[in-house]
Amino acid sequence: MMQQHLAKLSRYHRWATEKLFESVSLLSDEQYRQDAGLFFGSVHGTLNHLLLVDQLWHARIEGIPYPVTDLSHEIESNAKALETALLAQCNTWFQTCATVTERRLSKAIEYRNIAGQKAEINLDDLLIHVFNHGTHHRGQISAVLVEHGVPVPEMDYYYFVLASRR
Repeated sequence: MMQQHLAKLSRYHRWATEKLFESVSLLSDEQYRQDAGLFFGSVHGTLNHLLLVDQLWHARIEGIPYPVTDLSHEIESNAKALETALLAQCNTWFQTCATVTERRLSKAIEYRNIAGQKAEINLDDLLIHVFNHGTHHRGQISAVLVEHGVPVPEMDYYYFVLASRR
């Protein structure tokens, strides 16, 4: 069932985000905030983008306006508060996936994109996108960690499955 699969992906999303933060915490503040050539500049900018976009998509699911015109708008400047907020958003995704019905998953979410244009996407595709988007940016941050000589944890889905069996 799609609902069960998405609930598992939401657990993976939280697990991988926790793993990433274990390594991110080893960066100096300068390394964390310096422009690393990522689309959102720094590790901080990329993590902030993840929070912003996760909150934006969740608001769209709930039909709540979330006025934003820039996907790099800083939501949280404090690194620890940003970590806390991202992990809380992971929990919100889990609650969404654990309680959504199969019927609702196949229904379209109608919203306006940041340019104000009408758009729609089925809820199941939207949720898959959210989790894939997180994987994409965790991979970018991993490359920065490697450049700074910080150990990068295994965050592949495979390792989540193995860890879940213990």
